[in-house]
Amino acid sequence: MAAGTLSVVLSEVLFDIDILIPIFLINMGLIIFIATVFRLFRRGDLPDRDERTKKLAAYGITYSWLLTLVVITVLSWIQYFGLAELTANGVLGIILFFMIISANVFRWYFMRKGDIE
Repeated sequence: MAAGTLSVVLSEVLFDIDILIPIFLINMGLIIFIATVFRLFRRGDLPDRDERTKKLAAYGITYSWLLTLVVITVLSWIQYFGLAELTANGVLGIILFFMIISANVFRWYFMRKGDIE
């Protein structure tokens, strides 16, 4: 809560250029997300890092990476056929958030499933 308030105050004080505001807010959101993840690991709500969890996380990231290649292919076909006008910032944003979300979804799925054959 305090980090969000601090980010709003800093954005009002430091930035007069409108283009920097979204970049600043995205970075603050990522910092808040990372701080929350570290706090959860410290409390012990998530499993410890052993060989099994490292293996499951590696599989989750691998599946996420492969699915991201499919998304990149779909985005290139969308651009090629003119279905939507995509900008570089838009494509990078889509890919970034897709990779983060899909990696966490696959990691969660493999943790619930148990083990990888």
